[in-house]
Amino acid sequence: MKDTESEGYQSARKKKSLLAKVYNFFSGYLLAVILLTSLLALTYFGTMAQVEMGLYEASEKYFESFFLVEKVGFIHVLLPGVYLVSALLFLNLSLGAIVRARKSWRRPGMLIAHSGILYILLAGFVAFHYTKEGNMLLYEPNGSDKMHQSDEIYNLINWSVEVTKYNSDGERELIHVIGPEQLSGSWNERDSRNYRNKDIPFQIKVSGYLRNIANGKGQLAGLLSEKKAKDKGVRVLEGYGVEAVPTNKNMEFNLPAAYIDIYVKVKSNEYASEAASSALIIGAGPMSPRPFTFSVNDEQWSVDLTRQRYTLPFAIELENFQKEDHPGTMRAREYSSDVIKIDTGRKVHISMNKPMRDAGYTLYQASWGPEGARPGDRLYTSLAVSHNPADQWPKYGTYVIAIGMTIHFVQKLFSYLKRNNRSRRREEDSQ
Repeated sequence: MKDTESEGYQSARKKKSLLAKVYNFFSGYLLAVILLTSLLALTYFGTMAQVEMGLYEASEKYFESFFLVEKVGFIHVLLPGVYLVSALLFLNLSLGAIVRARKSWRRPGMLIAHSGILYILLAGFVAFHYTKEGNMLLYEPNGSDKMHQSDEIYNLINWSVEVTKYNSDGERELIHVIGPEQLSGSWNERDSRNYRNKDIPFQIKVSGYLRNIANGKGQLAGLLSEKKAKDKGVRVLEGYGVEAVPTNKNMEFNLPAAYIDIYVKVKSNEYASEAASSALIIGAGPMSPRPFTFSVNDEQWSVDLTRQRYTLPFAIELENFQKEDHPGTMRAREYSSDVIKIDTGRKVHISMNKPMRDAGYTLYQASWGPEGARPGDRLYTSLAVSHNPADQWPKYGTYVIAIGMTIHFVQKLFSYLKRNNRSRRREEDSQ
């Protein structure tokens, strides 16, 4: 009986000892040093990679991943991504600097400062998962058109397929969006995905979805003539086929393409075996000025490959666009936009360092166009729009860190002065 109790006691001690070792590791200085060193190395690799890969792909590989493979010399090394390192650093600081740290009225400053660091890390996670970004183009006012007003922003990187139903007056009645995350299974040339919806009387098959068919000059280098497409074994529609072109470093310049097949519903949950209509759609450019349109059961529909877009809770109107060139050149030295929030009539001047903030959205002056515009050409302003719930959190976290460090410094200063005063008194007494 005693032996059984002794074995159980020893087993419990081993388990407790193992848990204590795990806890000590995740809350210790050693892990903190490893994580901070890894963060430094990943930041260096990610920054250097932007030269060859471009900002978006480098960010996706190094800063938004759990793991990545980096080639060091002739060796491929598996490394943690910044996302994983940041998550572990958050855990390490929480356990080591908050839970495990000794609580005392003499050390409140460091506790406050570490809480500020945790707050900034949390802001990064919230921004990564919940930020919406895009661009809004507003043309200079000209007559009665509405191109100087908008309540929509377009994502310059992500693309989606929009399925639209029109009423008898040609107005949009229903819009169904197949988002970029749903298209991920049809990236490869020979892969395809089928999409169905209870409100749509047909099935959509997306195949041969290519990220980019344009070269760096904007030419459709991946658009093949019928003969070239047949020679390469590429599907031909409307006299053309497409093949992939290396993605541009600036992801906003990439131009996707895909094959679309429409299968009409013949029963409640059964679709025809042959496509009623098919088309080759391109994201933008001279070959696709309008979406692919077709008719099903006397209803007018369209399918379009567009940049992912979001609707703002408010609309704005461009009142005036101002551009000042460098003397003797056509290069803009500075430019800004005067806009009006339509529902309230609020007027805002947006410039490079002066954004507009409203309803949780921030509108920055990003660029202008068209490039190479001549005097008298109608210009447009491009506003970068961001909706980040944690937009101001890093600023607040910095304030918290500053307060904590100030308290800590003042306490250390008073402690030093007290010790210095005591030692001086001792010297005086000894004399």
